[in-house]
Amino acid sequence: MNTTTATIRTMIVDDEVLARQNVEALLRSDPDILIVAQCNNGAQAVEAIKQHQPDLLFLDVQMPGMTGFEVLAKLPAALLPQVVFVTAYDHFALQAFEVQAVDYLLKPFNRARFAEALARAKGAVRSLDKRDFAKRLDEVMSALQKLREGAPEDGAAAAKPREGDGRLFIRCDGEIHVMAPEDILWIESDGDYVRLHASDKSRFVRMSLHKMMEKLDPAHFVRIHRSTIVNLRHMKKASPALYGEYTVELTNGARLKVSRTFVHDLKAHL
Repeated sequence: MNTTTATIRTMIVDDEVLARQNVEALLRSDPDILIVAQCNNGAQAVEAIKQHQPDLLFLDVQMPGMTGFEVLAKLPAALLPQVVFVTAYDHFALQAFEVQAVDYLLKPFNRARFAEALARAKGAVRSLDKRDFAKRLDEVMSALQKLREGAPEDGAAAAKPREGDGRLFIRCDGEIHVMAPEDILWIESDGDYVRLHASDKSRFVRMSLHKMMEKLDPAHFVRIHRSTIVNLRHMKKASPALYGEYTVELTNGARLKVSRTFVHDLKAHL
């Protein structure tokens, strides 16, 4: 890997011409980047990586014949570059994180989001010493082996997290946010979106409340209104209100209305 000089040897791999051109245009403005090759399929990418030995790889995940993960699995350990995955499919987020990707860009992304990913990638390339690199190679190869063992017979990467994995992978503002369900206080619908009120901040996610409920553990999350889901782990008390309704108070002081339609569901969990 050529990490000792200022120039970062970079490759772009994507089966879509416009996608490659977009990434190329954004990279051309950075004097630290040298684009050494562009490829439109996985097999071509494997050979080009062996030939050019790039420091950084912008890699599409879903390509005809070979996925981005399979590209990495076919490379000699010593040639594995830093990787930024670029794809339109957010259900590959878990696999991207597992193979130690520097970042993960969801199409369409804006210039600011790309600049953030590039800055992170450049930092990763330049900070990687030989011992860190050897450790990362072991982690990448181990993760790829697990992905191959758990992949469907057609070779496609698994679309869902493994059974028992409680983390939530939430698409928000062009990024994938990894959230622990216990950090969510409550969720409310807002048009075509839901707003996740977490312990650190609130996030808008384009998803129906019903779909969000399917992702959550029913032992901890209960619907208390047609537009509200509450995390029972953060519930402080429930008090009767008018007309058979209740009011729930959370540990952060928020007070939420429990409609008559959902009072029974709440009581069943208490």
